[in-house]
Amino acid sequence: MTIFLVQRRPAAVWRRYRHLVWAAAYCVLIVYGSLYPFSDWQRPHQLPFLFLFQPWPPYVTRTDVLTNVLAYLPLGFLLFKATRGMLMIPVLYGVLLSFLMETLQAFVPGRVSSNLDVLTNAAGVFFGATLAWWISRQLWPCNTLAVWRQKWFLPGRTVNTGLLLLGLWVLSQWSLQLPSLVAGNLHGHFSPYWETLADPSRFKFMEALIYFLEIAGLGLFAATLMRPGRRLSVFFVVLFAVAVLLKLLTVAILLKLSVLTRLFSLEALVGLCSGLALLLVSSGWRAELRSHAPVVAVLAAFIAAQTIYWLNHPATAALASGWPSAPVTLLNVTGLAFLISLLWPLLAIAHVMLNSLFVRRR
Repeated sequence: MTIFLVQRRPAAVWRRYRHLVWAAAYCVLIVYGSLYPFSDWQRPHQLPFLFLFQPWPPYVTRTDVLTNVLAYLPLGFLLFKATRGMLMIPVLYGVLLSFLMETLQAFVPGRVSSNLDVLTNAAGVFFGATLAWWISRQLWPCNTLAVWRQKWFLPGRTVNTGLLLLGLWVLSQWSLQLPSLVAGNLHGHFSPYWETLADPSRFKFMEALIYFLEIAGLGLFAATLMRPGRRLSVFFVVLFAVAVLLKLLTVAILLKLSVLTRLFSLEALVGLCSGLALLLVSSGWRAELRSHAPVVAVLAAFIAAQTIYWLNHPATAALASGWPSAPVTLLNVTGLAFLISLLWPLLAIAHVMLNSLFVRRR
């Protein structure tokens, strides 16, 4: 009995302090992102904390504000869990960490300390802690989402990991570098569909193929997580509608509403509609989808298409040539989303293959 208790003790300790460990690890990431590149530090011309009393920055971008909020949101969530339901302590810790990082940034060349960053970082911690409190109380819509998760998706931690990958896909769509399903490469000057119809030579086949493979791969991957007997056709239509709504939301937040006409390029319309058509046709092949082979094939084709686009597109080729400085591009939400957009299909394939192996062993 004593041996059993000794063996159980490490697991019990981990369950008690795991959120604190994850919060500490996330703080390390924040410190790395805030103080990179950790070289050529210089003495500031004034006291480093005087930025608190300076006017607001003259130029504020929506991307910077969103990056600051999202960067500290997970920290607030983890600190709320670590402090076991205290709301203001995570906010206090977040404000102190943000103030320390902004103060130290006065010594880092190329970084600018900002009182607005402290405010937006504190807002991110507050939103994260509030989200954790909301979930812990099982208030709406968290209770409704929990019911939907139990009703539509298979049980188990493996499926939870798959749902987390779907969340990473949503984050990946904030990338403006590659033609992703939500943001698209609007900086690539896509033409409205009526202009391409007038001049079909302007049609970009590779972009349409990427749209097609991404929506098809996403839907097939999500289908592997669903319970048998659920109507896949309804699920695919809802997934398609959510993707289009996310597309409009992302453009409205990160870019300008005036570019919405470019959003509906012929490449996007053809790719999205073709992907939805494939999903609707495949909704009757539930037995074949359980083999996971179609999911892996579509996701692998999506990776190949993205790779070809990456190697041939001038903008992404220029970014690739400066890859040693890539960590600098990850300091905002669009840079992080760009990296996730490259990694998530690989992670999805790994998840599908491991899940298939696990099912066979059972």
